[in-house]
Amino acid sequence: MRKMFEFLCESGERIERFTEYEDKLVSCNCGKMDSRTISAPAFKLEGWSGAFPTAHAKFDKKHRDKLKSEQKANR
Repeated sequence: MRKMFEFLCESGERIERFTEYEDKLVSCNCGKMDSRTISAPAFKLEGWSGAFPTAHAKFDKKHRDKLKSEQKANR
């Protein structure tokens, strides 16, 4: 099964290649060999569900505003 992997060249260049899982070494654009490396993901999950970055902020603001209005009404 082919997947996207990140490789680090002997010269320090990082590239991504769509290769088989078993491929540990590939040849770089500069002609040197690249070895597969593990890196941090390049995306950020926020909010409670992780699906929508601003969904939690909107929910939190709406919830706080509702609580404030209910507290004022009960006084």
